[in-house]
Amino acid sequence: APALLAEKVRSGEGSIYFWVPEQYSFESEKALQRELKEKSLGVEVLSFTRLADRVQREYGGMAGRRLNESGRVLLMSQALARVADSLELYRRQTENGEFISLMLHMAQECKMCGVEPAKLLTVAQTMADGTLKSKTQEIGAVLTEYEALVSKSFLDPLDDLTRLKNQLAAHPFFAGAFVAVDSFKGFTAQEFSVLELVIAQSADCVVMLCTDSLDDPEHGAGLFSGVKKTARRLIELARRHHVAVAPPVTLN
Repeated sequence: APALLAEKVRSGEGSIYFWVPEQYSFESEKALQRELKEKSLGVEVLSFTRLADRVQREYGGMAGRRLNESGRVLLMSQALARVADSLELYRRQTENGEFISLMLHMAQECKMCGVEPAKLLTVAQTMADGTLKSKTQEIGAVLTEYEALVSKSFLDPLDDLTRLKNQLAAHPFFAGAFVAVDSFKGFTAQEFSVLELVIAQSADCVVMLCTDSLDDPEHGAGLFSGVKKTARRLIELARRHHVAVAPPVTLN
């Protein structure tokens, strides 16, 4: 990746971004410094967190009181107390500490997967009567109340990528840019929603993945099947926005 970025810098590309996981950002900056020397300043190293901060400083809209873990517990307790009378399956557990933690974990999973509480309630209406329908309805009701309480006074860091997606949709931050994405094995639904806009806006986006090929004869059971699924998803997002997909290049 540093060699590719060096080539782009020397050819006089516009904005150039090197996108890596959070834990690799410092090492990536060092690698660029070794490869490009003083020209490394022409490449900005990004992670999802860094990009959210960068876009916030550029366009605003993300400032506010940040919610911490203690605040989440208090607000979830309050949400459960408010909806307790409408619950049947979970009514007796609304004051249980383990259940509060379980609901917070459920809220986090839903955010990462891009599933809003209203979606749970909608899906529940299509289900046949039974335990699964009741669970889905009650979890949807709890999370809806919880999100309403959070939105009144706080910004939840777990929503940063959703807010980032909305900002990028309103402001083409990556217009005309070259973006190289490296060292990821996969992405959450939240992260894919951000990358979709990067692919649509940028002049050129290159994603480097560690896999033996893009074909998956093991049908999901292979060592690299998860990475191959990521590649297929990225190609699907590019085609959705009528972005040309170049043939894959194998680096030996």
